[in-house]
Amino acid sequence: MTLFRRRDSPAVRALVASIAVALILATVATLGARHNWFLELFCHFRWQYVLAATLATPLVWLCGMRALAVVCAVTLLVHLPALGFQRFANTSTHAPTNADFIAARSLRVVSFNVFYMSRAYARLIAYVERTSPDVVCLYETTVDWQRQLAPLTEKFAFSLFVGDGPHTGIACMSRSAPLRVVAPPADVRQAPWIRFELDLGGPPVTIYGVHLAYPVAPARAATRNRQLLALGRELGTLGGPAVVVGDFNLSPYSPYSDDFVTTSRLRDCSRGRPLEPTWPTWFAPLWIQIDRCFISSGVSVARYQVDPAVGSDHYPLLMEFRIERADRTLANTPRSIERPQPRVIRGNSP
Repeated sequence: MTLFRRRDSPAVRALVASIAVALILATVATLGARHNWFLELFCHFRWQYVLAATLATPLVWLCGMRALAVVCAVTLLVHLPALGFQRFANTSTHAPTNADFIAARSLRVVSFNVFYMSRAYARLIAYVERTSPDVVCLYETTVDWQRQLAPLTEKFAFSLFVGDGPHTGIACMSRSAPLRVVAPPADVRQAPWIRFELDLGGPPVTIYGVHLAYPVAPARAATRNRQLLALGRELGTLGGPAVVVGDFNLSPYSPYSDDFVTTSRLRDCSRGRPLEPTWPTWFAPLWIQIDRCFISSGVSVARYQVDPAVGSDHYPLLMEFRIERADRTLANTPRSIERPQPRVIRGNSP
């Protein structure tokens, strides 16, 4: 109310105008996201822009800057459709029937960037024990993280740690031994993902744990885009059900996210759901969703949730999938730990 009473004050007008101009510039940058790495950084904050435009437009109008208020209102036309499509889009290609769920086999997955500087080892172990996933995929793992998680990995039939730290550290665990494992090449940054196949009854299910480069400089943005393109092309040639999870350093509002969905022929698990940011845990006004999940046909999402913080700058993702067309006799088989040694391949070998 004080701001309304002082709306003729030069200081108040300058402040309101500055907010409006910043919003307009950020919107223009969003429109240029495909053309420059720096401009793309602005495209991820759609809900923040909608909130800012909703608050700023009447303030700018009350301050007598009518033309500027109209431009602020126009920014809503840029950001609201993107939010609406992400929230209300229907990406289901098949409405599961009761028979599908009876025949389907459940797969519970945790995907989490641990933050390489964190020492919250015990909190992560407790979280995994509480949620009891079939598969765990972790990112930014280090040698210390591998050592400290030994009590946890002992409870899984399969675990693989590769790389070290924020650029190359990835780990995957599974309660059943994979049929086949494809580890990243020696230079993890060329293909920063672990790929493995599980037998859940019916066709093998391919799982990917992915951590792409963070695009905060021209070279790193170019690296992430190359990684994203290579991953999309690899996934586009897969047959059978697939689940892809990871820290993509890419929100659903980036044009490169749309490109990935097209190239990989997968579905974005977050599409059609309420906004659920995954980063950063330490400052809500910057919340965006960069930890992602994608699925192929033959897979449906039974549960998708962002859980409370576990000592990292990212929130963990907990998901449960139904793998359709599984053998009905295996639908209610209890989880077990199998310990045969999987075949491990380095790089993108067939």
